[in-house]
Amino acid sequence: MFAKPIGIIIILFSLLVGFVLMGGNLGALWHPSELLVILGISFGAFLASTPVYVWTKTLTYLGRFFAGERVSKALYAETLGLLEELARLSRSSGMLALEKHIVNPENSPIFMHYSKVLKHKDLKKFVVDNFSYLLLNPPASLNFQHHLQNQIDDIYQSSMEVPRAAGKVADWLPGFGIVAAVLGVIITMELLGGDMDVAKIGTAIGAALVGTLTGVFFAFAVVAPFVHAVEVMIRQDRSLFEMTAAFLEAYASGVSPNLAVEIGRQRVPPEFEVPRDED
Repeated sequence: MFAKPIGIIIILFSLLVGFVLMGGNLGALWHPSELLVILGISFGAFLASTPVYVWTKTLTYLGRFFAGERVSKALYAETLGLLEELARLSRSSGMLALEKHIVNPENSPIFMHYSKVLKHKDLKKFVVDNFSYLLLNPPASLNFQHHLQNQIDDIYQSSMEVPRAAGKVADWLPGFGIVAAVLGVIITMELLGGDMDVAKIGTAIGAALVGTLTGVFFAFAVVAPFVHAVEVMIRQDRSLFEMTAAFLEAYASGVSPNLAVEIGRQRVPPEFEVPRDED
């Protein structure tokens, strides 16, 4: 949870303190007009190039970026616990006993014990949708494994639109920095001729160079780390869905809840390993 703020502090410290140690004046880096041009164009380009659902997903991942990772060992443990409880209920009372739990999971006494799963809306939907599918008693000719994998691929591709779009902005930012620099050069040209004020000309040239610096800095020190962090989050989510799919496929094949849990546990990544006494 604290890694992101610490990383941001290190980035800013390295830039600003390093500049001061070079003999620079921090005031020379502060040009709100340059920030408006670069960040405003970047934001507008992002909105113009992406559909609305990508905007909302980006805000979601931005919140996760600062709040800490949503996927954790506890979430894996809760997911296995929920799946096992639903499987045991269906084995003891029949598939129809699941109906009231999957129709309204927020009010289900089973789901309410697993708050982390309820908060993960995509995971909750994946569990509910596929138990609903099995509740309808699909014919054996339908490939459940293929059906599960297609859902995971759809979720993955939809989520990947966020780092793709943000990555494009990172690619464009140095160019927008050049736009701001050119605008600064145009202002500098207006100062030439007649009784030239060397100080004003120097300030204008410095402001133009700061535009280029700002574009490059935001591209590689701000947006690019966010893009990579989102890609890691999405890969973690995918592993969680694949673990859930492994359980569901085993359950649909008729194995015992204990064996289905074991099959699911073996799909948990090493960094989130769930001991057998925690599911």
